[in-house]
Amino acid sequence: MNNPATITSVNQGLLEKLDPEGKLNLASCLQCARCSAGCTMRLETDILPHQMNRMVLMGMEDELLKSKAIWTCVSCHTCVSRCPMKVDTPALVDKLREMTQTAPSQDLEKINIFNNEMLKSMKQFGRVYELGMMGFYKMRARDLFSDLAKFPTMLLKGKMKIFPPRTRAAKSVSAIFDKVRARRAKR
Repeated sequence: MNNPATITSVNQGLLEKLDPEGKLNLASCLQCARCSAGCTMRLETDILPHQMNRMVLMGMEDELLKSKAIWTCVSCHTCVSRCPMKVDTPALVDKLREMTQTAPSQDLEKINIFNNEMLKSMKQFGRVYELGMMGFYKMRARDLFSDLAKFPTMLLKGKMKIFPPRTRAAKSVSAIFDKVRARRAKR
């Protein structure tokens, strides 16, 4: 990536595409990196939140859409809570994920399948039922045996449960999903 400090002008194209009303405050980013310092996924990603904001201003659409960062973000909103300008990086990540839908590749197809199965599991059980989610993912992605050797270890360490989780909030979580779906249908 180019040195973010050397930016001389804002590329309005990508900024307008991602944040036409300015609600995400992307142009307000001070590059203080407080968001990146608190990012829970900073060790797993290739682009940090403050870098992502700057890349938008620089018009680096291809690099952003190919990055690991838009798929490793867990939308915990730690970055937003630390940002003095309240830049909404998780909303930016959501918009970038949506943009990838227009140019699917084999990897992106598997990522989308994983995302969809995880959301279905969350809607049904109120939280992710890993074993069921992974079973459906493996079948839909046609990738049944690639990491099968890890399964016994995950079971023994309690990382995967045989039975789905029981939560009191399952109906509430399902209602949230329905509200979001209804709002998207209105757009």
